Amino acid sequence: MYQKNMGARLAVVALGLASAAQAAGPGGARAGFLFQGDLDYGGDDVATVYFEDDSSQDLKAGQGLGISLGGWFRPIEDSSFEIQGSLGYKFSTTAADNADIGMSRTLLQIEGLYRWPNGMFVGGGLMRHMSPKLDGDGFFPDIDFDDANGFNAEVGWRWVSLHYTHITYKSDLFEDVDGSAFGIRFTWRLGAAN
Repeated sequence: MYQKNMGARLAVVALGLASAAQAAGPGGARAGFLFQGDLDYGGDDVATVYFEDDSSQDLKAGQGLGISLGGWFRPIEDSSFEIQGSLGYKFSTTAADNADIGMSRTLLQIEGLYRWPNGMFVGGGLMRHMSPKLDGDGFFPDIDFDDANGFNAEVGWRWVSLHYTHITYKSDLFEDVDGSAFGIRFTWRLGAAN
C-alpha cells in the first residue's frame, strides 16, 4: 500500500511541476517543460538468447532506452536550485529477428538539481519504476515484477549528463533482481536560459 501511495504522490508532484511550467510568466519563477532520453546499461542478467551462429546475448535488468517528458521549476528566478519531475517509458530488447524478448517499465522521477553559471550541474532524487515486465514472447513465461522505488544521481554539463539509478525488482516468481544502471542522459529544457 505504501508503494502505491508513493507512486501517486510522485505523479501529483510531476503534474504540479508541469502545471507550474505552463503557468509561469515573465518576472515570476522560472519554469518550463523538458524532454529526456536515457541510454542505460547494467543490472543482473534476466535472460540469455542463443543465436544460430552459436553466439548469445544477455539481457540485463537495468539496460535500455528511456524516454521521458516532464517539467522543471526554479522557486526564484535567479536560483541555482531547480526541481524536475518527469514521466517516461524504458524498454530493451534483444537482437533476435524472430523474437521480441525484452524488458519494459514506466518511469516516474522527481529530482533536485544544483546548476553553476558555467553549465555544470549535479542532481539526485527519487525514481519509481512501475509495472516492470520481462516479456518472454512465448519462449518462456512473462515475469511481472512489483513496482519498485529507488534513487537516481547525476552529474553533467548543460544538456548531457552521466547518471546512476539504484533500484531492485521483486517478484513472487523470481528472485530479487538488481535493476540498477549507469547511463548517459540527454535533457532538453524548453524555456531554460542555460
